[in-house]
Amino acid sequence: MLTVLESISPVFFVIGLGFFSRRLGFLPDHFITSANRLVYYVAIPILVYNEIAQGPFGVSFDPQQIGGTFLAVGLVTVAAVILVKALGVDPGSSATLTQCSFHGNVGYVGLAVVFYVLGPGERGSASVLAGFLILLQNALAIGVFTFLTPRGKAFGLRAARRFLGNPIILSTALGLFSSASGLTVPGFIGRSFGIVGDMALPLALFIIGGSLKTGPGRAIGLIGVSTALKTLLLPLLGLTIFHFMGLGPAPTQTAVILLASPSATITYVLASEMGGKPDLAAAAVTISTIFSIFSYTLWIGVMGG
Repeated sequence: MLTVLESISPVFFVIGLGFFSRRLGFLPDHFITSANRLVYYVAIPILVYNEIAQGPFGVSFDPQQIGGTFLAVGLVTVAAVILVKALGVDPGSSATLTQCSFHGNVGYVGLAVVFYVLGPGERGSASVLAGFLILLQNALAIGVFTFLTPRGKAFGLRAARRFLGNPIILSTALGLFSSASGLTVPGFIGRSFGIVGDMALPLALFIIGGSLKTGPGRAIGLIGVSTALKTLLLPLLGLTIFHFMGLGPAPTQTAVILLASPSATITYVLASEMGGKPDLAAAAVTISTIFSIFSYTLWIGVMGG
């Protein structure tokens, strides 16, 4: 277990460094905003494209892994909706808590843990799975707000168009096309992509730390429920599904790590735009990110990572 903790600790050390740098005034708001756009629209998509395009298509694309991952996310989404309805939570909080229960920080935290813990051998398949998972999460989040909140109904179509154009989704599609067709970019472009891709995850983790916020203490119980669903139940369901599917150890580890990622920072944006509770989302992101230090240690240890 100590070996597992040692493997993932650099990820959370960089997040913590970003958190304290923000508190010390080294990361002003305008830097966080600009750097986040740089990572989201440029660095992560280039990293994802590079990893997929350089790998054999048959190895990177695993329909069984993707299908099992989608099934786990769907089951947790249904469970979260039923649970918030049973608790009698207001519509805005219901939608926010539901999306925080399945919408993980796959691009920033999940990929970083896969890359730094499992090594370069899983980069291609992890990048492909991350692209499909991000597409599913965004579609489900839009659907949740559309059906659970009055404001979400008015915003749903515009949000759907916006998130279906997600840069990570587009880079995944382009990477899959390049890998399947055998097309390659010129050498100097590939090396340039490598430089940009290398900066993506460290900068992303730094931004995550600088973006962490506290939220309403009275909602700590509800946030605890969404955190448990996201970091404990979702990866447990995934692990169970993959076991019955007979999925191999490496793709199982990759998928479970992505499923166990803490709530995504974009949940705050969606809650703000679609009639949710942004403070609740911010608190859920913070608490689930902190708790994921322990949950990742648990799941990687269980899987023998």
